[in-house]
Amino acid sequence: QGADRAQIFINSHGRPLKARVELWLGPIRRVHFIDIACMNGAETPYRGCIKFKNTDSAGPQTLEISTSDDQAFPALVGVDIMTPDRSKERTAIFDAIWKSSTKLYSQGDKTVRSIPIADHVKSVQLLVWSKDVGKKSFKANVEFLQGPNCKRQYYEVQCGGGTQPYHAVFEVPGNGWTMRWTNTKTLHDGSHEFVVVPYELEDDAPAESDEMAPHYNGFAERSDEFGYANSLGPHGNRVWH
Repeated sequence: QGADRAQIFINSHGRPLKARVELWLGPIRRVHFIDIACMNGAETPYRGCIKFKNTDSAGPQTLEISTSDDQAFPALVGVDIMTPDRSKERTAIFDAIWKSSTKLYSQGDKTVRSIPIADHVKSVQLLVWSKDVGKKSFKANVEFLQGPNCKRQYYEVQCGGGTQPYHAVFEVPGNGWTMRWTNTKTLHDGSHEFVVVPYELEDDAPAESDEMAPHYNGFAERSDEFGYANSLGPHGNRVWH
């Protein structure tokens, strides 16, 4: 009782990762959905934080996590239901990152955004929220490509207005990564904003960089959970407010 957030971790022993996460409100209403397809679940596990309405007011809610029908693709799943105090801490961390970062606007109707990821970035975090652009649900395809059109991670995400903001961390080991975001809702009903910032950096990553990239100009204190890494990046230097 009183919980409104849960952390989800899904990986494999090196096999391709195929899984689905669904949050049900009652027997037929699905308010959150994500399809996961990764080439290697050990190198690129799924780490997400899902928000939902307080169970005291919304009634029974069920988090369902399923895998592929093929027994050759098992998955390891961990779910941590946050206490109210931890949820407040996470909210403060999210708000600090969200307020200090430039948002990317996605309107709908197959709008595509491509974000290159610097080689010294080990993982990135994704924040999505539609509260300032209509407060509607969002639906998008998220792809992480390594090299020319080599799709190593693919996620289909749908998140209702009451289960936002959405927050996740994605591993990008090695070089040459690009994140491609495709809005799959309609032009007039799919508006939302999202932020992509580094989560972990390589040990030899430069503390500062003179190259500034668009969409990466803000700073928030690093935290133990879903905070900034040592540099803003992927190609930017620190900007203090």
